[in-house]
Amino acid sequence: MYQVLDVRLLKIPGTVEELAPLAREYGFDGLDVPEAILGDEKKAESAQAAMKENGLKWGLLPTPVDFFDETIDEKKFEEALEIQKRWAQLGEKIGVKYAYNHIWPSSSREFDENFEWHVKRLEKLQEVFVNHGIQYGFEFLGPKELRVRHPHPFVHTISGVLSIADAAGGKTGFLFDTYHWYCGSGRLDDLYFAAQNCHRMVNFHLNDGVAGKSRDEQEDQVRAMPMTTGIIDAARIYQLFEKNGYKGPVMCEPMVPSTDRFAVQDVEKSMAEVKDAFNRCSGIISTGRR
Repeated sequence: MYQVLDVRLLKIPGTVEELAPLAREYGFDGLDVPEAILGDEKKAESAQAAMKENGLKWGLLPTPVDFFDETIDEKKFEEALEIQKRWAQLGEKIGVKYAYNHIWPSSSREFDENFEWHVKRLEKLQEVFVNHGIQYGFEFLGPKELRVRHPHPFVHTISGVLSIADAAGGKTGFLFDTYHWYCGSGRLDDLYFAAQNCHRMVNFHLNDGVAGKSRDEQEDQVRAMPMTTGIIDAARIYQLFEKNGYKGPVMCEPMVPSTDRFAVQDVEKSMAEVKDAFNRCSGIISTGRR
């Protein structure tokens, strides 16, 4: 797998041209794709040149909307789909290989109706990515607050999101997030099911739970840096996926309060902190810059 610095989520400021040399120095293998370059071919080409010069790979291609949010009606969906086509075309040109959306674990619709609604949207959306050589995946969401937000429960495990993918033809994979796995089930059979299906994994998120809270009390947008609170053994999962041959991107996704800190502190300090987190998971002793 290759370690990607997710500058969008971590709120680390700077352009690709500015961040790529630093990312290389701190030992990262890639950067996430900034949405800002996708509307301008010249910006995208300049960013790709900086990535190539520094030996970096791209992480995930953004999507213009949350395609599986119930508030996105059919008109908005079709409009966003046209934007996604342009972004995927440009993403293919600069070498982006992966994209994803999350699936909400509860709905205003009953399960059967909601399942079919997801399949119909996926059939249209995945065609865009397949046509441009981009592997697309679903992220399942685990926290209880999301599972009970709407009256009808929906999928919140790997097998759940892959059931939608398979109903739409099996061309979509999954994203594994250690926090969502822990909150959604924390079951080892789910973990090993993911490990045996690494060929369908498009990304891997590392994080930890919040100390002093039970599994059901964990909040979606509040998480810790991986291997800091001892709630989630992200190192075990990292090494399991590596052993089973996962070759795609891996990212740290701690959310608040870490992201608030990254937004205001020195960029290199943030990079060092994220790289240390990767090292804790991979079992490498940190040596600072390369």
